[in-house]
Amino acid sequence: MMKKIISLTLALVLVLFALIGCGGTEAPTEVPTEAPTEVPTEAPTEAPTEAPTEAPTEAPTEAPTDTSDDVTTEAPTEAPTEAPTEAPTEAPTEAPTEAPTEAPTEAPTEAPTEAPTEAPTEAPTEAPTEAPTEAPTEAPTEAPTEAPTEAPTEAPTEAPTEEPEEDVYTMLDPMMKPIFDGNTVTAESVMFISSDGAKSLLFPIEKVISVTSYDGSKVYVEGTDYVVEDGCLKLTGKSKIPCMQDSMFYNYTGSAILVEHEGKNVPMYWGEGPLMTDNQVLVTYTHSTEWEGFSETTSRDVFADFIKKLEKGKDVTVFFYGDSITYGACSSFNENHAPFQDSYPVLFTKALADIYGYTVEFVDAGLVAPSGMPTAKVPMNDYVAGKRGTITYVNTSIGGWTSFDAVNNSGTFVEEMMDEYGCDLFVVAFGMNDLGTDAAKVADNISVLVDIATSVNDEAAIVLVSTMMPNPRAVNGWLGAQPNQEAALISLAEKYRAKGIACDDMRMTAVSKAILEKKAFHDYSGNNINHPNDFFSRVYAQTLLEVVVGYENIK
Repeated sequence: MMKKIISLTLALVLVLFALIGCGGTEAPTEVPTEAPTEVPTEAPTEAPTEAPTEAPTEAPTEAPTDTSDDVTTEAPTEAPTEAPTEAPTEAPTEAPTEAPTEAPTEAPTEAPTEAPTEAPTEAPTEAPTEAPTEAPTEAPTEAPTEAPTEAPTEAPTEAPTEEPEEDVYTMLDPMMKPIFDGNTVTAESVMFISSDGAKSLLFPIEKVISVTSYDGSKVYVEGTDYVVEDGCLKLTGKSKIPCMQDSMFYNYTGSAILVEHEGKNVPMYWGEGPLMTDNQVLVTYTHSTEWEGFSETTSRDVFADFIKKLEKGKDVTVFFYGDSITYGACSSFNENHAPFQDSYPVLFTKALADIYGYTVEFVDAGLVAPSGMPTAKVPMNDYVAGKRGTITYVNTSIGGWTSFDAVNNSGTFVEEMMDEYGCDLFVVAFGMNDLGTDAAKVADNISVLVDIATSVNDEAAIVLVSTMMPNPRAVNGWLGAQPNQEAALISLAEKYRAKGIACDDMRMTAVSKAILEKKAFHDYSGNNINHPNDFFSRVYAQTLLEVVVGYENIK
């Protein structure tokens, strides 16, 4: 080893003398002109074919230990020691050109090991040429090629798939986004009774987003107040969520509703507005299942002329006439308590304005029934979603009225109001209080009202709303003939369509039956007898929007 070092040192000295004595000042004039033209053209083409066959056979023992860091430290020291023995006279023009240029990458691997004894002239020529050829050719080619190819391909493919769920109905109020479509349910109401155990919702819960009090003032914590168990909501032992004891729910003094419980009829808890809803909580959650129960389909083709008016920006009047449900009983706006949600007629009308860019002008009918019951209050200010046109909102509904009351008071509550404000869409919704009346007679009474509307405007569109189911557990008369009315209204709508009148039904009896298969009545009622709470009022409004416009048409 010592001899090698001495011989190398002597060789270096000879090279230096040779360079000085052989005109080292002329070499730089040729290096820039010849080296750049030959190295790039030949090295890349031959190096890849020779490197795999020669490099592994000559220097496999030490080559794997070298890294790019080792190369930069050794190359300046040893690379010049290899080519001086035979090529001091000829090599200065070519060898020095390649050695400083390419040797620093892998030259040290082979140069110190074998090149000094056998091939001092070839080592700097082939070794430096082959190594740099593979490093820049393969490493940069594969790494950058795969990274940009896979990352952008997979990421954008999955990200957009869930976006439409949130953005597809952007023009609508969140409370009007369809409950039966998509994978998120907003503010679904539920009421805990001590004997209920875990509560099921419309869909099995996948992830809870929030659980709040009905008025939104309290937020309950998962793990502390509730847990999700088999897709249901279950209270913990230390939960602060309201839970009514059976002893109160099934033994409510002075109750107007009797239900069968443990083999006997008992007075069940009930109450209007906060008396009921203060015991309910609102759950917002995600799910991954589809609605399998009944839900309405659109009749947009029936209401095509009405929709065209909206599309063209023409002013229209939407007229509601019904009982307490359409009046807005138990809606928090009408009851004047948080969260102050509108009744279903107002929700629906505002949604039309949102979709078509309209302003809603609310008419305070200011009428009073013979019983002293007034028509519903309306928002004080116009609702402005755009200025393409105006929707005039009229609602002359009276709580407690039957279809007979509706006909008997139709002169003041329908005909005179329509003469003043017009009617382009007439929503008729009686039946809850006709519990002892034959369904055919209810349909006859409804037809009288339809005839009044079409006499005022023969192009008026008509929606016949069947009533929601009252508490199905009631045994003292609240549940009567209401479920039979829906079929009669379907037939009535068909008769009007046959006459060329734009008329169709809205099947809330069927919708409420489907929901009752998933939830208890007290989970979504505003009085536990026959009124919807805010959540089920939204179901009413969304169903009406589906029938008249169709959610598929506003995505």
